[in-house]
Amino acid sequence: MHNALMRTVFFLTVVMLLIELPNTGRANSHQLIAPVASKDLVITSDSHAYCQQLNQTLSEKIRYPHSIPVGVMEDARLLQERGTTLCRHHHVRAGIERLRRALLLLNKHEGPHS
Repeated sequence: MHNALMRTVFFLTVVMLLIELPNTGRANSHQLIAPVASKDLVITSDSHAYCQQLNQTLSEKIRYPHSIPVGVMEDARLLQERGTTLCRHHHVRAGIERLRRALLLLNKHEGPHS
């Protein structure tokens, strides 16, 4: 299970690095840029409020019936738990990163009718 989680985290990190748009001329900007295709990920600053928004979105996605595999749900829950803990301990950027990874993971495995 641990190896599968690590592979998933590594894969999602690589995917996020590949889809993130370059920072074009904004010095010291902390904006996170989301892929255009996702309705759940939005352009926002790294704030505690965004941590809470992502956490709430994840909780709602996990709560409703879906066809996402159990292993993927466990990985998403673990990422959500770690992200929430990091945000709570004032490591907002790292927390947002984990919460966004969890949301990307769920969106990737969601069926077309979700």
